[in-house]
Order: sequence, then C-alpha cells, then structure tokens
Amino acid sequence: MRLLVLGGGGFLGFHAVAAALAAGAEVSVLSRSGRTPHDGVEVLRGDRTGDLGVLRGREWDAVLDTFTDTGPGAPAVRATAELLSGSVGVYGYVSGMSVYAPEGPDVPDERAPVRAAGVQPDDDPLQERSLAKLAAERAVREGFDGPALFPRVGIMVGPRDPSHRFTYWPLRLSRALTGERPRTVLAPGDPDRPVQYSDARDVAGWIVAALAAGRGGVLNTVGPGRAEPLREVLAACLRAAGGAPGDVGFTWVGEDLLRARLADVEEESRPLWYPEDQIPQSAVDSSAALAAGLVFRPAEDTARDTLRWARADAAGEGLDTPEAARREQALLAEWARVAGGRRER
Repeated sequence: MRLLVLGGGGFLGFHAVAAALAAGAEVSVLSRSGRTPHDGVEVLRGDRTGDLGVLRGREWDAVLDTFTDTGPGAPAVRATAELLSGSVGVYGYVSGMSVYAPEGPDVPDERAPVRAAGVQPDDDPLQERSLAKLAAERAVREGFDGPALFPRVGIMVGPRDPSHRFTYWPLRLSRALTGERPRTVLAPGDPDRPVQYSDARDVAGWIVAALAAGRGGVLNTVGPGRAEPLREVLAACLRAAGGAPGDVGFTWVGEDLLRARLADVEEESRPLWYPEDQIPQSAVDSSAALAAGLVFRPAEDTARDTLRWARADAAGEGLDTPEAARREQALLAEWARVAGGRRER
C-alpha cells in the first residue's frame, strides 16, 4: 500500500506511520516543518491551511487525515479531500466518539443520533469540538469521490500521549516505589468504576489495515466496552512499574471533592479521568470494529511501554510535575479532614 499521512509526527499519526511501515507500506507524510520522526518515510513539505501544491499530481492507495477538530478544521479537510479526489483510493478521517448526542442511548453505536447546532447548549464542553468533527466528516463525504473511513476514536493512551490521563499513573507509581514520591497515592472516586480507553497503537494498526483493505464507513474505534474497573487498571500500572499489591496504598477520594477542587484543571490534565462529567455516555459500542478485527492489548502492556517512553522523553517526564505532587497532598489532607479517607490496598 502507498499511504499518505496528513499529520504523522504527533500521537495517533506517529503510531499510524509506524504501523504502516511495519506492514511494508510505502509512506508519505505531509509536514509543515519538512521533518518526520520516522526513518524510511517520504516527507512532503506543505501546509494544511495554505499551500497543498506538493500533493498535486500524486497518487496514493489511501490517505489518513488526523487534522485537528477546531479552528480551520472542516474547510482545510474539504480542500484536501477535493484535491485528492480521483488520485487516492480511500480517505480515512479520524473523528471522535464525542459526536454522539448526550440525550441519545447510554451506549451508542454507529446508528445513534449525533449532536446538532442549536440542540445541545453552546456551553457544553464538547459541543464546539464535536460539531467541528461532524463538519469535517461531511466535508470528506462531499469533497471526496470514493470510499471514506471515519474511525470515531475515544480516549487514547500509550507512548507519546500528550495528556496526563494515563501516563501519570505508571510514572507516579514508579516514583512511589523508588521513594521519590509518597507511597500513599490519591485515586479518584469509585475503585469499581469502569473505564473505557484505547491504546493508540492498537487503534492506529487497525486503521492502517482497514485502509489497506479499502474499507469505508463509520466505525466506533474505542476500547471494548467498560469492562475494566479503575481498580484493575491502576493495579496493572503498579505491576508495570515493578510493584505488587501492598507496595503502595491507594486512598480513594470522593469525586465531589475532586470536582470542586479541580475546576481550574483542564480535563486532559486530570489522571484517569476525574471527574469525567463531560463524557455523557456510559460506554461506546465498538462491536462493529471488533468484528472487523480491532483488538486491544492488556492494560499492563500499555502501562509498561508508556512508562518506558515517559522515562526516556522529557514530554513524558513532565506529566507528573511538582505542582501535581503538591495538589495531590493537599487533596489527601482535605479528604482526611472531611471524610476520614478510604484506603484501598
């Protein structure tokens, strides 16, 4: 397969390029800087919001578009889709599970109603981003004459994850085991609360395979239901850090307190993911993608690889900061005063 990746240096795009190369594909990457972190890749210098001339007259079997969902998103996606129409076999655009209407089913599948302007309130934290994603999906459908794949992804984690959601945990627990941080660890809310997330490498590998097969359509490309309680995910992170049950003590702090004290912290800076009010569904139904070959590795494997990356990369190391440490201790102290705490080993 000859694959063009629009945005191959970040998170999902990076792993998509790696998966394509591992599968023997010829990969081209459009980059504003003219650089890529991968060897063996053709780098095409261009700008999604400006000059796309470097793409004219070229042909690929597939394109993967990971362009941002805000700002000039939909117009830029439309321009690329129209330019590549007729010269690319299948167009993949990475959308998101947030597009589903919060008043729809508790576990939406691909047929569930999506958000609409003027229906959900403008102050809904997901509204602007979701409408931009839906506009970009429409832009591809209208501008590209060929099959289009729309993987609607959820919370993605793993090596190179720029958020604190998952990386914080193996890093925090590793530092507890080495004595760099206290062994009493704040954990959010209910230990039995199920969580849904995806290793970005699994998502990327599946998308690349789907594009190679010429697959089109909308598919929820998210972790397989909410089968994993938060307790088990953190236990997997502890094992990945080299620990065993009892090596650290988890204090489960109520979400009401966390919600009040973390109002000034962006959602992506809240580890696994407290409070997660802005996720309106209980889970997302990914059975169609699972039937089409999507699989996910165990949480411990994700945590081990994420910790290895975080230790080696300054961006990863920065996801457990002195400010996070101070905030954690303050929250633990307040929880001990107001509720007596709840310790879980």
